[in-house]
Amino acid sequence: MNRVTLRLSIFLSLFFIFNACKKEFSLEKGGYGGIAQGELVDSLGNCKSASVVGDYKVDTPISSITNYVFINVNFTAPGKYYIYSDTVNGMWFLDSGFVISSGPAVIKLKGYGTPILPKTTSFALLFNNNFCGFSVSISGSGGTGGGGGGGGTSATGSKGDYFPTTNGSSFVYEYIPKLGGTDTFSVKVALGLIQVDSLNYAQFVYKSIDTFYFAKDGKGNYYSYSTVDFDYTNVFDSLPNKFISYPFLKENAVVGNTWESVDYGTVKLITSGLTELGDAKAVFTIITKNTVPYTIGGKTYSNVINVKRDIMFKPNGSSSYKLVISGNSFYAKDYGLIDQVIGTQSVSLFQTPIIK
Repeated sequence: MNRVTLRLSIFLSLFFIFNACKKEFSLEKGGYGGIAQGELVDSLGNCKSASVVGDYKVDTPISSITNYVFINVNFTAPGKYYIYSDTVNGMWFLDSGFVISSGPAVIKLKGYGTPILPKTTSFALLFNNNFCGFSVSISGSGGTGGGGGGGGTSATGSKGDYFPTTNGSSFVYEYIPKLGGTDTFSVKVALGLIQVDSLNYAQFVYKSIDTFYFAKDGKGNYYSYSTVDFDYTNVFDSLPNKFISYPFLKENAVVGNTWESVDYGTVKLITSGLTELGDAKAVFTIITKNTVPYTIGGKTYSNVINVKRDIMFKPNGSSSYKLVISGNSFYAKDYGLIDQVIGTQSVSLFQTPIIK
C-alpha cells in the first residue's frame, strides 16, 4: 500500500524530503565535486532577508524570468547547491548552481507555477538543514466577506447540513495512530469566501500553514476545491500544481449511489520501489445513510452518512485505472466530518465540534 502522509505541516514534509536526500548527498563531501554547505540564518539563528520580485495574479502563470526571489545565503564550503521552496497555492521557487568559494552570497530563486487563490502565501525554504521562509502577495478576483462574490451559491452552512461551513466553526481531529509526530490538530473556518466557478468556498484554516476549501450548492451537494486525496492526508508522492473542484458528499444520494471526480494529473506514485507517473481520480460511493449511530470523541451521532472514497490511478500508457487505496468518511448532520478511516490510519474527531 502506498504511504499516506500529512497535508498539514509544510515544515514536516520538508524535513522528510531533506532526510530522503541525505543518503545520496552524503556520497560527496566538500571540494569542487561536492555539495555546497551553508546557512540561511545569521549567527543568532534568525532567517536572513528575502526580496520578492514580480507581479503575482490568480490564474496567470508566473515566469522564471520576471518572477523570482532574492535570498541571502552564507556558504561555508564550496560545491553544488540546490535551494528550493515547498509548493503552495500553485507556485514554487528554486535554483541550483555551483559556488567556488565560501562566504555570503545572494541567490536568485526562480518562480514556477500558476497562483490559484488571491491571498498572501507563505513559503518555506530548505537548504541543508536550514528552514526559513518568505511570503508572496497574490492579487486577483475572489469573494470576500460573509456574502461571497459574483452571485455564486453560498458556502454558509446552516442547521441540517452534513458539512457546516459557517464562519468561526472549529474542529479538533486526532491522527490514530500518531502520524509523523502529529497527534491532534485544530481547523477553524475563517472569515471570507473564495469564488471558484459558480461556488463560493469557505476556508478551513490550520494555523495559517495550510488552508482547505469546501462549498455547498444548496441542493445537498458538498464540494472540495483540492487534490483528489483524502481530507488532511496525501496519498501520492507528487501532485500537479493545481486544484480541482468535485463533490465529495451528496446527502440526497441513496445507498449504493456512485460518482467520481474529473481526471486529475499528472501525479507520481511510488509503490514498493516502483515509480509511476499518470492520472488520478476519486470515486465515491454511499455505503450507509442515517441507519448506523457512530460514536467518536465521546459523543454518539445518530444521523451519519458513510461515504467510501476509492483513490484511482492510471499509469501513463495504460487505458485503465487501478485502485491505490480506499477509505471511508463519516459525516454527521449538523457537525460535518467526524471520522475518516484509511486502512489502519484514522483522522478522528477528538471532541465535539463547535458549530457557529
